[in-house]
Amino acid sequence: MKHRLFFLAALLIPASLLAQGVFQLPNAGFEQWDGGNTSEPTHWNTFSSSDGSYASLASSNHHYRRNGGRPGSSGNHYLTIYAKSIIGIVANGNMTTGRIHAGAASASSSNNYNYTQRGNADHSQPFTATPDSMYVWVSFYASSRTSVAHIETIIHGDNDFKAPNNVGNTNLYKGYAMASTTRTTSVADDMEWVQLKVPFVYDGNSEAAYILVNITTNEVPGEGSANDSISVDDIEFIYSAWLTGITVEGNAIPDFHKNCFDYAIQINSLSDFSPESIVATKEADDAVVDCSVMQYNDSILLATLNVTAEDGTTTRTYRLFLTDGSPSIPVAVNEPSGHSNFRVYPNPAFDIISVEAEGTVELFDIQGRQLQAIKCNGRSTIDMSTLPQGLYILKANGETKKIVKQ
Repeated sequence: MKHRLFFLAALLIPASLLAQGVFQLPNAGFEQWDGGNTSEPTHWNTFSSSDGSYASLASSNHHYRRNGGRPGSSGNHYLTIYAKSIIGIVANGNMTTGRIHAGAASASSSNNYNYTQRGNADHSQPFTATPDSMYVWVSFYASSRTSVAHIETIIHGDNDFKAPNNVGNTNLYKGYAMASTTRTTSVADDMEWVQLKVPFVYDGNSEAAYILVNITTNEVPGEGSANDSISVDDIEFIYSAWLTGITVEGNAIPDFHKNCFDYAIQINSLSDFSPESIVATKEADDAVVDCSVMQYNDSILLATLNVTAEDGTTTRTYRLFLTDGSPSIPVAVNEPSGHSNFRVYPNPAFDIISVEAEGTVELFDIQGRQLQAIKCNGRSTIDMSTLPQGLYILKANGETKKIVKQ
C-alpha cells in the first residue's frame, strides 16, 4: 500500500475514519469466557455451537481455558485448542469468530466450513478497518514435526463468507492475513511461545464489512494427530504510521530510514521556503500526514511531520531541521540502530552530548571552523553549553554527522 503525498501545512484526520470504531478484535487476548474452563471464549465459537447435520457428533469440546499467558503478558488466560479422533477420523481443533458448519463425515468435504452468519450477532463480527499486519502469539505441539497449524483472518464484504470455500473468490473479500507455524515444541505440556507476524494482503474487490478469524491445529482438514494442540494469546492488528521517504525541494533524503526521526537539511533559502516543497511517502496509504513548519530560531526552521495511522491511535513524528545554505545532500541526524559504530546522542542536543567512537572526534560549526577535538576510546562527552543554537558537524572514524544545538 504505497502512496506519495503532496501536502500543505496541515491535514486533519477525517471524522469518518475515527467513527469506524473497531480496529482490534474483541477479546483478542482470550481473557473473557462465557463460563468455566471448557466454555467458549466470549466472541469466539467452536464445535459446541456448530450447526449442520453432523453438529451433534462434533459438539464435544476441543478446547479449554488455561491460566497464564505468553511471555510479557499482563493477562490471566489464553486459549488452547486440540485435535480429537472421532469414529477414527481426526477432527482438527477449530476456533472461529464465525460459526462452524459440520455438514459431512469426511473432513475434506466442502460441506465442512467456518462462516460468518450475519443474522446472528454471536457468529459475526462487523469490521471495516484495513490493518497492515497481524501479530499473534502461539505455542504449537504436534506429534509430527511437519504438521502446520494455521490462523487465518479474512476481511470480507456484506456476505456470509465461508472458509475455505470462498477464499479464492475476490468478489467476496477485501483482504486477508495468513499465519502458519510448524510445531514450536515436541513436548505436549511445554509452552514454547513464538510471535507470528504476517502482513495483510488486499487483493479482493469487496468493501470491508465483516471479519472472519479461524484458528486450527492443522491447515489440512483431517491431517495431523489426535491431541495435537495450539495455544493462542494476544492477536493484535498493526496499523502503519511509518514514512518510507521524504523529499525536500526535490532532493530525496538518500539515507532516510523509517526508524530515524530527526534530520538536519540545508535548503536554498529560509525566507522563501514553502511547506509544499516537502513530499512524504507513506508506508500505508490510509495513514494521514500533518505537516507544520515553524521558526525554530534565527537560523533554523523546524518542519514537523506527524503521521497518524488508520486506527487514529498509532502515531510517528518526523522532524526536519532546515538551515540556509547551498543545496546539499540531506543528512540524517540519528542513524538507525546498528547502522554505524559512530553514535551521537541526544540529538537535538542541549548542553552535553555523548559520543561513541574510536580515535579523534572533531566538532565544527556550519562554516567549517573547528571548535573542539577530543580523543575518544569507546565513549566520551562534549560540552556544548557555551555554543549558540544552530547546526554543527561532528567527524570521527571517517564519518560525518550533523547535530542540532537547542
